[in-house]
Amino acid sequence: MPAQRANGAPTFKALLLAASALLPGAGWAGHALAADAPAAALAPDNADAAAVDALVVTARYRSEDVQTVPIPITALGGQQLEALGGTFNLKQLMQQLPSLNIQGFSGRNQTTTIRGIGTNAGGTNDGLEQGVGLYIDGVYRPRTGTAITDLVDVESIQLLRGPQGTLFGKNTVAGAIDIRTREPSFTPEWRGEVSVGNYKYLRAYGSYSGPITDNLAIRFSYLRNEREGLYYNTVYKKRWDNLDNNAYRLDLLYKPTDDFKLRVTADYSIQKGNMGFNVVTAVLPTTKANGSVVRGFYEKAASVGYTPLAIDPFARKIDLDNSQFDRMPSWGVQSRADWQVGGFTLSSISAYRDWRWIPNYDGDQIGANVSTQGIVDTVQTQFSQELRLVSPDERRLQYTAGLYYFWQEADDWTTSAYGRDAAKWLLGATYPDAVLNGLASVAHVVPATHSYAAYGQATWNLRPDLRLTAGLRYTYEEKTGLYDAKVGGSAVAIADLPTAWQALAITARATYAPVSRYEADWNGDNVSGLLSASYDLSDDAHAYASYSRGYKSAGINLVRQTTGVDIFVAPEKVDDYELGVKTRLLDRRLELNANLFWTTDENYQANYVNTTVSPAVTYIANTGTLRSRGVELDARAAPFSGLTATLSASYNEARYQSYKNASAQYLTSYQGVKDLSGAEASGAPRWTVAATLRYAKPITLAGGDGGEAYIGGDYSHRSHFFAAVNDDIFSLVPGYQVFGLNGGVRSDKGWDVSIWARNLFDEEYFNTLSVNATYGIVQGTLGEPRTFGATLRIKR
Repeated sequence: MPAQRANGAPTFKALLLAASALLPGAGWAGHALAADAPAAALAPDNADAAAVDALVVTARYRSEDVQTVPIPITALGGQQLEALGGTFNLKQLMQQLPSLNIQGFSGRNQTTTIRGIGTNAGGTNDGLEQGVGLYIDGVYRPRTGTAITDLVDVESIQLLRGPQGTLFGKNTVAGAIDIRTREPSFTPEWRGEVSVGNYKYLRAYGSYSGPITDNLAIRFSYLRNEREGLYYNTVYKKRWDNLDNNAYRLDLLYKPTDDFKLRVTADYSIQKGNMGFNVVTAVLPTTKANGSVVRGFYEKAASVGYTPLAIDPFARKIDLDNSQFDRMPSWGVQSRADWQVGGFTLSSISAYRDWRWIPNYDGDQIGANVSTQGIVDTVQTQFSQELRLVSPDERRLQYTAGLYYFWQEADDWTTSAYGRDAAKWLLGATYPDAVLNGLASVAHVVPATHSYAAYGQATWNLRPDLRLTAGLRYTYEEKTGLYDAKVGGSAVAIADLPTAWQALAITARATYAPVSRYEADWNGDNVSGLLSASYDLSDDAHAYASYSRGYKSAGINLVRQTTGVDIFVAPEKVDDYELGVKTRLLDRRLELNANLFWTTDENYQANYVNTTVSPAVTYIANTGTLRSRGVELDARAAPFSGLTATLSASYNEARYQSYKNASAQYLTSYQGVKDLSGAEASGAPRWTVAATLRYAKPITLAGGDGGEAYIGGDYSHRSHFFAAVNDDIFSLVPGYQVFGLNGGVRSDKGWDVSIWARNLFDEEYFNTLSVNATYGIVQGTLGEPRTFGATLRIKR
C-alpha cells in the first residue's frame, strides 16, 4: 500500500513507486489528434464482442493505433458524447477530462488549465496568450468563450497533455483540446435531435448531408438551445442565467479526384441572455490577522440603505439591480485543401474569424447602486494560414514540416460607471453622493499579435520495435497595444459641489476615472522542440519517454498604470518530461495505461490583482516558477459482451517553486506581498477522476425490428483547489463529485430514445470563487444543479 499523509492522500513519492510498478505490464494510452489532421477514426462501442475496440487517430497526419503513439491523450468519441445527455459545451465536458480545469463566469471570462498550467484566476486578459490551445477542425480559437459555446456536428474530442507546437500551428505550453466535426458525405444522410428537460430546457438539432454533384457534397446544420434561468432575480422578478442560443454551419466538400479534396466551412452562432454574473457566497470578516478593523459589507450596506439578501448561494437568488443582458455572436470561414503527390500530402488551412462580446454587466454584482456598469465590449478578429507537408508512410524516416502565420486584434471598450451609492461605499459614509454619482471611466484598449512560425517533426524507425522522434519549432512574434482612458458619464461638475468637498472630489474622480494614454510594442523569437523514444515491449505493450520545451510569448498589460505594473511580462518557458506505457491485457478486454509527468514552468504568467490601490487593478504578472508533477491512469474495458467501462484518473502536485512577491491574502493584506514559494498552485485539483459504465443488450422491437436497450452512468470527482492566484483561503473551492445517469432504446432503423440526468444527486459545488475586498464579500459561480430530460435522435 502507498504511504499515506495524515489527510488520507498518498504521498507523491508513494504514487511514483506505485505507478512504476505498473510500467512493465500496464501503461497510459494516449495519442494526440493533431489540430489539423483528418478526423480520427473513433470506433463505436461494440456490444457484440468482449474486446475493447481499437482507437485509430491521425495525430501525426497518418493513421495510427492510439496505443502506439507516444503522447498522453484522453479521447471522447461521438457515442460517448451522445451518452452524456444534457451536455452541450466543453465546460460541461470538463467533468470527463480529468486533467482539464475550466473556471469562469461569462463568455469573456473563462480560463483553462491542464495539469494546473495555463491561465489562472477565473478571468481573462486580452494581452495574455492562452496556455491551452483550443482547435476546431485544425483552426486555433484563442477566445475563452468557446468553452461555453454549443458544440455542433462534433465527431470527436481529444485532450492532449504537455507542450504542443512541433505538429500544431499555434504553440501552447500546457496542452491542446482538439475538436473534430463531421465532414460532408456523398451518401445522403439526415440527422435530427430533440431534447427536453427541466428548467424548460429545449435543444433541437437538424443536419442534412449529401451530394450536390458527383464531386461536390454539402452538410448544413442548425441548432437551437434554450432554457429558463437557474437563478431568481428578486429585483427584476425574473429567472436569470437563461439560454437563448442559435448556431448554423454550412460545410462544402469538393473532391474531383482521389488525390485532391477541398473543404470549406462557414459558421455563425449567437448566445444571449441575462448571464455571466457572480453570486455572493460569503461575507469577509472585518478584523484582519493583526487585529485591525475595516468597514465590512454590512456596515457599507447600512450606510447606503441597502438590505442584502441572506447569504445562501445555493438558494440561487440574486438581487442585481442593473442589466445583465449579454450577447456573444461569432462567425467564421475556413478552408482546407489536401493534395496527394507521389505519396506526399500537401495541406493548406486558411481561416478568418470574428468574435464579439456585447455585455451589460452590473459592476458591483449586488443590489446596491455602487457600480452600475463594469464591462469590456470586445470585437476580436483573427486570420491564420498554415502550409504543411507530410511524407509518405512505410518509410524508415517519416516527417512533417509546416509554416504558420497567425494574426489577431481585439478592439475593446472598457467602461466602469458609478452610481448614487458609490461615494459612501467606496470613500466613506460621510461623503455626499454627488462626488462619484454618474462618473464613468472609459478606456479604448487595442492589443494585436502577429505570429510567424516554422516547425517540423521526424520519426526515425531504427528497428520495427524502436522509434526516435525529434521536432523543432521557430516562432517570431510581434505585439502592439494601445491604451486610451478618458473620463465619461454625467457626474455633477466640480464647481457645483459644496466648496468643502471639491478638493476631495477632484482626487476621488482622478482615482476612479484616470486619464491616460500610451502605446507599446514588443517583438521576440524562440526555438522550442521535442525529443522522444518509443519501444514496443510486445504486440500489446508499448513504452515511451519524452522531453519537450514549450514557449508562451510575452504578455502585454493594457491597464491603468500603477506602481509595480510592467507593461510587458516575460515569456513563459516550459520543460516537460513524460514516461509512460500503453497496454492491452486479458485478451484485449482491457486497456490499462499509465503516464508519469514532471513539468517546470518558468516565468509563469497569471492574472494578478493589486489591492493596494483603489480601485484594485487586475493585470498580468510573472508569478515565478511553477512545477507540476504527477501520475495519470487511463483504462478502457469490455469484460463481457455488452458491457463497456472507462476510467481516467490523475494525481497532480502543482506548486509554486518560486513566488516571492505574491499579493498578500485578504486577512494579511496589510503586508502587501507574501512569499508563496512551495505553496499549492491555483486552479489545480490534486485528485481528479472520471469514469463511465455502459451496458447494452440486443432486443427485438415491436414489428420484429432489431435494436438494443442500454443503460449507463458517469462519475467525476475533483478535490479542492484554490481559485485565486495568491491562494487566498476564501478562494478555496471545496472538492466535489458528480454523477450522471442515462438509458434508452435504440433501433437498427436509426432512431434512439433516451432519458438522462446530470448531477443526479444535486451536488452543491462551486466552479470558481474570488475575493472582493472592495465590497467585503466572496463571489463565485455555482456548478449546475440537477438537470434531467429525454432525447429523441434520428439518423437516416
